[in-house]
Amino acid sequence: MLQGVIFDHDGTLVDSERKHYQLWADLLSEFGVDFSEQIYRDHLAGIPTTASAEYLTTHYSLPITAQALYEKRERANTVALSEQACPLIAGALALVQWVHSRNLAMAIATGAPEREVEPTLVQHGLGDYFPIVASRDKVERPKPAPDVYQHALTQMQLKAAQCIAIEDSATGLQSALACGLECIVVRNDYSRGHNFAGASAVFEHMDEVKNYLAQRL
Repeated sequence: MLQGVIFDHDGTLVDSERKHYQLWADLLSEFGVDFSEQIYRDHLAGIPTTASAEYLTTHYSLPITAQALYEKRERANTVALSEQACPLIAGALALVQWVHSRNLAMAIATGAPEREVEPTLVQHGLGDYFPIVASRDKVERPKPAPDVYQHALTQMQLKAAQCIAIEDSATGLQSALACGLECIVVRNDYSRGHNFAGASAVFEHMDEVKNYLAQRL
């Protein structure tokens, strides 16, 4: 029987991919690069920021190291999030509240550092629902490695077979599956073309998830 639900953060709880794209586009414009949204969708959506920096510096032969580009992006992101958290995905709040009302254990497992999740918890009032945040700065390896999901399960004191993960990207799906979790996917504009082989179900909207989870109770 289902005892816990683990939510991804970026692209699942919050509509952050547009912000991530714009941050990269602004940074690359400093180097004279016109970075298209389609290239972001095809190559960077859902992957760790460090991997994105490595791809961009190599692909565009930038006169900067991947680490330096990553650090510039992190500084810009910190400023952006301090001003306003990313908007919630449509239906995310209602689903979170429904899961909470069923007395299921809840956690966030994210490839982002905890400081990027904090604005979501505070500004959108989700802190009371998520006592556990497994972030990339708490583990050795980012997604698609299983580390953040394993950390979440350890904190929840549950086994993988007792929980379901909710993701939006192929990278996140691979991470959850590598941890032995059942994983369902809610696609968004940036992940619609991803390969979701291995997902138990793929949905277009958060409203569809509730019925799926209810069957597990």
